[in-house]
Amino acid sequence: MTTSDKTKTSLAKFEEFFSTKYKDNVFEALEKYPDQRSVVVDYLDLEMFDPDLADLLIEKPEEVIRASQKAIKNIDPLRKNADLNIRLENVTNNIPLRFLRSKFIGKFISVDGIVRKTDEIRPRIVTATFECRGCLRQHEVTQSSNMITEPSLCSDCGGRSFRLLQEESEFLDTQTVKIQEPLENLSGGDQPRQILIVLEDDLVDTLTPGDIVRVTGTLRTVRDEKTRRFNNFIYGNYTEHVEQEFEELQISPEDEEKIKELAADPRVYDKIIKSTAPSIHGYRDVKEAIALQLFGGAGKELDDKTRLRGDIHVLIVGDPGIGKSQMLKYVSKLAPRGIYTSGKGTSGVGLTAAAVRDEFGGWSLEAGALVLGDKGNVCVDELDKMRDEDRSAIHEALEQQTISIAKAGIMATLNSRCSVLAAANPKFGRFDSYKSLAEQIDLPSTILSRFDLTFVVEDKPEEEKDRSLARHILNTHKEDNMHFEIDPELLRKYIAYARRNIHPILTDPAMDVLEEFYVSMRNNSIDDDSPVPITARQLEAIIRLSEASAKIKLKTHVEAEDAHQAIKLTQACLKQVGLDPETGKIDIDKVEGRPPKSERDKFRILIEVVKELEEEYGGRAPTNILISEMADRYNVSEEKVEEVVRILKHKGVIFEPSRGYLKVV
Repeated sequence: MTTSDKTKTSLAKFEEFFSTKYKDNVFEALEKYPDQRSVVVDYLDLEMFDPDLADLLIEKPEEVIRASQKAIKNIDPLRKNADLNIRLENVTNNIPLRFLRSKFIGKFISVDGIVRKTDEIRPRIVTATFECRGCLRQHEVTQSSNMITEPSLCSDCGGRSFRLLQEESEFLDTQTVKIQEPLENLSGGDQPRQILIVLEDDLVDTLTPGDIVRVTGTLRTVRDEKTRRFNNFIYGNYTEHVEQEFEELQISPEDEEKIKELAADPRVYDKIIKSTAPSIHGYRDVKEAIALQLFGGAGKELDDKTRLRGDIHVLIVGDPGIGKSQMLKYVSKLAPRGIYTSGKGTSGVGLTAAAVRDEFGGWSLEAGALVLGDKGNVCVDELDKMRDEDRSAIHEALEQQTISIAKAGIMATLNSRCSVLAAANPKFGRFDSYKSLAEQIDLPSTILSRFDLTFVVEDKPEEEKDRSLARHILNTHKEDNMHFEIDPELLRKYIAYARRNIHPILTDPAMDVLEEFYVSMRNNSIDDDSPVPITARQLEAIIRLSEASAKIKLKTHVEAEDAHQAIKLTQACLKQVGLDPETGKIDIDKVEGRPPKSERDKFRILIEVVKELEEEYGGRAPTNILISEMADRYNVSEEKVEEVVRILKHKGVIFEPSRGYLKVV
């Protein structure tokens, strides 16, 4: 059968298909034209109607789609001018981006990916109207490429000089989009594959950076005039959003039975904690926090459009070689939208979004890690090694869970509703519990305060603990198969089921427990010179942890035991990080990286003593007298005085007018 015969057959078959299966859809679209410009056809319906026609569509998409558009015009001859597009969904010919080869050129395919970049919408000329400069006769020429084709000569006067009439010509909106293969399909050091998608007419402006989509279209190739090489692109026919987050994992009825059976186990909470990062021995509190983070709290949107986040952020600060990176890698592999990134190799725009010039000189946004990880988990290793200006990019993402961009004339707000699990090393290699967190890691208090839980993991020699750790490592190397409390695939589905179906609500007993804890902690610091032990931000963190604890057990209500569990974990963190060694009390400033109350008191006292000595010694305070005064009156050691003096000099509060003397600015 020749190509023209096939086209005629396709036309007749499509007329029958639209008249029998899609008559209502077609007439509705024709009624709404030009506001509605497309008819969406399910490929599976076409395949059931005529398998040969469906196969021909995959092999010769351009001819078949042209025949289908002609068939629509033939159904209603009164609307011959209605140019409706035929959009095909559920195309079964789905090809992973890394397997797109030259054999697919010209074929109808669908690909899945993450939108990295969207360019500006530009017009493409479809029918150009030319005017002959000699006799003013107008000629219409259909354009097939970006290069405008003029008539060869005027049919009236034979002239060869023409002028393009833009207002008489017909244009079509067009936009190019870059998509990258889904991150969960990658292994090891694979470079993610990318491809350009060309969208036209009503498909433009339907995708934004960070969207996970399935694009259906024809694979084409174009020759680059500079390099003389061919580049593939997909001429888009249909786009649909595919949310591949925890909630979208396929859970069969058998899986659901296993999940409910596991939830009924009274030891389910412990089992899940033991199944979190099983290759790492010990660190129960950290594993419990990671398990709670994977389940997450219940995010809420209030009537005034204020959003309360349900995602839990965790920071692990610890000595080198204790498996922090291993924990982060575990989470990034378990969460479907899990992204792992590390300190020095991460820039601010790499985390948020970059403004990139396109081939025509315009600007467009390219999504970074926190945008691509929307509704997933982002693991940031070596957080302390990042440059300050890059690290500040995550401020807004941690609390507001959006990323606002105002660069290169682009104003945009992108979603980054992800949980952040970060790891950092102490500045001097080992953690010193007598110094504040801010002194030991290069992180500002503005970032430290946004983490719900901050863990300090120390590597201290203990014979019994070291023996069990050595045995665990040796067994891991000896045996190929590790023993899992819960099968990793079942755990993944269990988490997906909980995040999709369980949205726990606080009960009155749980609220009483949380209220009592908050008030009693605050009452401990009712005196003027007591440190502040806890703030409202910590209370919100405990609520999120309580909700996550209820989710682990698949409960629809947060009960008192969940609140107690969250409080216990929070207190363990506060005692690790927030205990002021001098006062023996918890100080939230120490947790959030500011000098604790006892330190601030020393600053204030030292400034007062310097002022007194200035009056006594003719406007300058001798350093040796200051040291003895601080030791006699306030029992402060010489080393501590020198440290406080150094800090105050750095802050510009005091200065040294001459060697051995101090003066308040």
